[in-house]
Amino acid sequence: MWFPTVWGGLIFLLLLLIGGLFLLKQLAVILAPNDPLAERTYLVVEGWQEEDSLLSALAIFNAEGYQYMITTGGPNRRFLSPAHASYAEQAGAFMLEQGLDGEKLIVIPAPESAQERTYLSAVMVRDWLALKGANLTELNVHTSHVHARRTRYLYQRAFRDVKIGIYAAAPQSFELKQWWKTSDGAKSVITELIGNAWVTCCFHPGEPGSHYEKWAVEKTGQSSDLR
Repeated sequence: MWFPTVWGGLIFLLLLLIGGLFLLKQLAVILAPNDPLAERTYLVVEGWQEEDSLLSALAIFNAEGYQYMITTGGPNRRFLSPAHASYAEQAGAFMLEQGLDGEKLIVIPAPESAQERTYLSAVMVRDWLALKGANLTELNVHTSHVHARRTRYLYQRAFRDVKIGIYAAAPQSFELKQWWKTSDGAKSVITELIGNAWVTCCFHPGEPGSHYEKWAVEKTGQSSDLR
């Protein structure tokens, strides 16, 4: 068996350390890919995002000529008495206030999820599109910065025959390339890193259309619009 010399081992460890530090600094960039596809029929917008991210989604929608915007999200748990029952409805109302044509808005709320809220929202969008007979090969989703990689992964799990593109809104409270310098950046990146690891190794939703896709959900969410 061949073993490195002491100096060879130290050089190997040094290179490993440098590579690890480089990867660590790039974590936020890796978690926040911007990789939209050519399809411009529907733009899915995760409704739980902050207003600056929602404005980013609206700007993309208008600039790139999308036909319809779909807002998604489950029950609004951020406030004790929310004005809207779901993040999908809250984001839809915000888009209308910002001038979005009501004829182009589709609101698809999701019920409470016992395992993965983003995935359940993706399933509700998939089921609505299937009900409407939409024959898509590509679909773009807009979300908030470092949540983008997990969002795209989960939408791809739900849409097995559709290629998923992703928009990641830029963070306002930290820089992606220097995420470790602020508490918001560190908290966001570490949380998403753990979330990505969990959905990759431990999330098993079952076959499309099965009970397990909506595990422990008592009521099925219904799509609506805010026209």
